[in-house]
Amino acid sequence: MLERPMTEKLKICFLGPRGAGKSSLLASLVDSVMQSAYGYPPQLRPTLQAITRMEFEEGTPAASKFELLENLVSDYERLRGEFAAGGAPTPAAEALDYHFRLTINGDADPRARTRHLIEITDGSGDFAAPSVAAQTPSFAAKEKFAAKLLGADAIVLVLPLARVEDSAFVPDLARLLERLAQARERKAKRFIVAFSRYEKLFVQFGPAAFTYACDPAVALHVVRKAVQSAPWLNVLRRLEVSEPDAKTRLTVVSAFGFVKNFQNPNWDPHQPGERRFRRSGLTGAQAYAEFWRPFLTAEPILCAALDQSSAFTFSFSQLDGGEG
Repeated sequence: MLERPMTEKLKICFLGPRGAGKSSLLASLVDSVMQSAYGYPPQLRPTLQAITRMEFEEGTPAASKFELLENLVSDYERLRGEFAAGGAPTPAAEALDYHFRLTINGDADPRARTRHLIEITDGSGDFAAPSVAAQTPSFAAKEKFAAKLLGADAIVLVLPLARVEDSAFVPDLARLLERLAQARERKAKRFIVAFSRYEKLFVQFGPAAFTYACDPAVALHVVRKAVQSAPWLNVLRRLEVSEPDAKTRLTVVSAFGFVKNFQNPNWDPHQPGERRFRRSGLTGAQAYAEFWRPFLTAEPILCAALDQSSAFTFSFSQLDGGEG
């Protein structure tokens, strides 16, 4: 009789300003794992599958509460469809939950017999840094999201990779991060800072873009510069000193990624807004998957779930020039 794998549950909360790319990162992470577009050793062989809330809650009284109302089209499939169509920010009043099963298939890995069931909460950027142009979340919505933040096992902070220090969201987000670090009821010990839109740095490199982007030394330089321009992130440095079991890792992510075979950043100049390349006249999932290679968007989730760094996830010690 086959031994049933152990199950570990993990709750992750996304935090960041409006338009930082949180939902895009989330929408592309399954494809990033599927295409092995991450910095972990190939021997790890992870698979990531979207599951229902009922499966995440299996074996608990909460599971039956979701059975009758489970959608035939999952929220995650809907999110992926919206991303393929051009993307839409998470509504101001909402914090949406998505559920996944992470399995490690590497034969030599001790975690190969463990199933990781993951809940990811994607909250509107207006929770972290209210926008004047957007609808202010209600008190009830804020209270719910605050509970998600405090109860999360890991927090992924998503920041746009462009002059962070000059961005209007900095004061609000810095204040929230400081409060979160000081909160006694905070559960999270793992923090992953993901600098989004990494591909935009390589738009002038043409077919050489991916060669440069997938060099960990280049990514380390990019992250180091980004952190130097955002001194308010030092609250996470101080947290590691005050709480020895706390850990911060920093990385870069690219939801739009690069064009398969052609290697250039995946921005279609013939489409309005931010659109990936696709063949004219082709519709459906194949239209967007044919050329698209997302890059590193699985990194924050794998790092949070496995408590393991990759070639593209860096500690503060590494940024400072140490081995760490």
